[in-house]
Amino acid sequence: MRKCVLSLVLVFVAGASSLQAGEHLVSQAAASQRLRSAAEQRTADLATLRSTLLDPEVSAAARRLGYDAGRLAGNAAVLSSEELRDLAVRSERLRLDPAAGLDSDVRQLLIVFLIVAIVILVLQAVD
Repeated sequence: MRKCVLSLVLVFVAGASSLQAGEHLVSQAAASQRLRSAAEQRTADLATLRSTLLDPEVSAAARRLGYDAGRLAGNAAVLSSEELRDLAVRSERLRLDPAAGLDSDVRQLLIVFLIVAIVILVLQAVD
């Protein structure tokens, strides 16, 4: 029995030593590229959201709700990447097609919704 266990240990050690530290499922270059892409996407999403929040019309809507759009833009960095991406996509859609056949009241509601969503997410992220 001892010989069997010893044989198994030797086979395992011999097999494990043949593996090299650089042999992974994902290469170091691919992992670095993925991290770089995620950081670039986050930076772009932050810029998109900040530019939307600092738009004069959005700032005015935020003031009417009792929020400072500049402060919201500054606090956007505490959002998770997923939350930030979602809000950036929404704000980009609003920028590209502001009217979309809607009257100004509906557009104002969309802006208010965006501001409220940002406030809620920032408050959750801070807690």
